[in-house]
Amino acid sequence: MTSFVNTLSKVEKPIVDKLRRAVLDIDKSVMEKTGAIMSAKDALCYLEDGVMKYGLAQNKKGVTFHSMVMYANPDVVDLTKKTLPGVKLQKGCFNISSLAEFDLDGFEKVLRLSAQKDFTPVIEHYKKNMEGKTS
Repeated sequence: MTSFVNTLSKVEKPIVDKLRRAVLDIDKSVMEKTGAIMSAKDALCYLEDGVMKYGLAQNKKGVTFHSMVMYANPDVVDLTKKTLPGVKLQKGCFNISSLAEFDLDGFEKVLRLSAQKDFTPVIEHYKKNMEGKTS
């Protein structure tokens, strides 16, 4: 499966590639894989131990960054609000409406804090829930 990156403009693609590199360079625990996030079937999923930790997906107005770390850690949300004031923040994601104006340095700060967080409880919770569904 190909990702949404292949449909981006010549201006947008290099910016999304920088976001992808930042995720992989800062959080060494994840691997990138194409998959589905909510209604986006061609998203980029960043998995730790088989569980989605982060994701990048295209939406109608730009790109969305999903973060299960942000969802589970209010201090990551607080840092996101401080360092990325121009994004539309939701519980576990934020929308980037203008890639050209997006603050990559602020994004990297959020990723550095996220990478320090223990993601094991989320992995265990997810795997436990999946066991109950397959039994």
